[in-house]
Amino acid sequence: MFAARHCDDFMSLAPDRTPRRRILESFLGVPFTDGNQVDVLRNGEEMFPALLEGIAASTRSIDLLWFAWRSGAVDGRLTDALASRAAAGVQVRVLLDAYGGRRISSDRLSSLRRAGCHVLSYRPLPSARPTVWNLRTHRRVLVCDEALAFTGGTGIADEWDGDGHHPGSWRDTGVRVAGPAVAGLRAAFAGPWFQTQARWAGGTPLTPADRCPPLCGEGTSAVQVLRSSSAPGWNDAALAVAALLQTASTRVRACTPYARLPHWLLTLVADTARRGVTVQLLVSGPHVDRPSVHLQAERQFQQLLDAGVEIWRYQPSLMHGKVLTVDRQLSMVGTTNLDVRSLTLNEQVCLLVDDPSVTAVLDSDFDEDLRASERVTDAGWKIRPVRRRVLEMAADALGRPLRGWGGAGLAGPRPHLVRSEDKHPSPQRGSRHGPSEEGHGRAGPRITVAGEHPPSAP
Repeated sequence: MFAARHCDDFMSLAPDRTPRRRILESFLGVPFTDGNQVDVLRNGEEMFPALLEGIAASTRSIDLLWFAWRSGAVDGRLTDALASRAAAGVQVRVLLDAYGGRRISSDRLSSLRRAGCHVLSYRPLPSARPTVWNLRTHRRVLVCDEALAFTGGTGIADEWDGDGHHPGSWRDTGVRVAGPAVAGLRAAFAGPWFQTQARWAGGTPLTPADRCPPLCGEGTSAVQVLRSSSAPGWNDAALAVAALLQTASTRVRACTPYARLPHWLLTLVADTARRGVTVQLLVSGPHVDRPSVHLQAERQFQQLLDAGVEIWRYQPSLMHGKVLTVDRQLSMVGTTNLDVRSLTLNEQVCLLVDDPSVTAVLDSDFDEDLRASERVTDAGWKIRPVRRRVLEMAADALGRPLRGWGGAGLAGPRPHLVRSEDKHPSPQRGSRHGPSEEGHGRAGPRITVAGEHPPSAP
């Protein structure tokens, strides 16, 4: 009969497993893999050369799944590289989201197919299945020879080219991964590819080029790969963000184009700041792609400022990064924005990297971005023009049906099960440096994990 061993015995077998890592594995059901090499790629000037280098070095297979793809100079370089490898006999499979890839030209698609690339469209639009129109894949994944992988927020378009410091050159973050975590990123491609192939093209998921080699250790990073689905309800990325906020002890930094937070996440972010954790939120400033989306997010600024959250707006160009760092130890990077659509409707892929050296690189980039940003102050925000406030309310009301609330609502409680005090909690603004007494405030508890000492009372 199986006899449970004491948790200390397991810890003695894996002394490198941090307490926060155990929480994430327990709640998400996805183990971390050790021995990965994770390289941070800042902006298109680093990301695109790395993608091209990986494609050019491939000798057997290339799998690419991408959301944002627009024809131009950048996509010309990528399609030429893919076509060249396909012509050389490399298996090249390309899957583009039908909405995100709608701006790729027919000439580019034709050149890929003529060269021998297998190109499919994920959930084509329009479709006889209107229930899937709003369920997109937001993933960006490139896997080369089943051994090297890339992901991040970068789109294949000219807007992402450059250094991220000038208008028209968007600021973003990507990563290159080698090691066991590549298997998780390849799975982020394989699932949508097989769904599409089975429905539209036929065939089997495995080909002679799919050898699934053992992935040996390449570095020192422990990585958890999350592949959030487009099923109704809050996804794995939402749960990961919640766990990271609740276990943070000193500092949380979040970089996102905009922060359209559901109520529970807005409350959790505010609670994290109220209990003394430094919370810094970096979003786009004057350069935006969809003004109405940013107006919706800005309607929540005052609640965040009241809780002590630092809000910074990036000035040189559009901020498109999707990065979260916690306590200088663990980081989350990938395709997930801090908004309802990313956390419930769209398929995502993100990495949780338990490695202080990788987190230090991301924090250093964050520091550099802050130097090019303006802080939103409480006094300044309160005197913004009335016209701006009206636009925020209008954008919020009009945009609500499209930004993911439908998927989130399917996971909510029945109305008669919600208590009135849960729907309308008594407002109380706690001090950022002192949470309210238990039972008398809204600030939620920090989870103190095993092996860690709680912070002393202020």
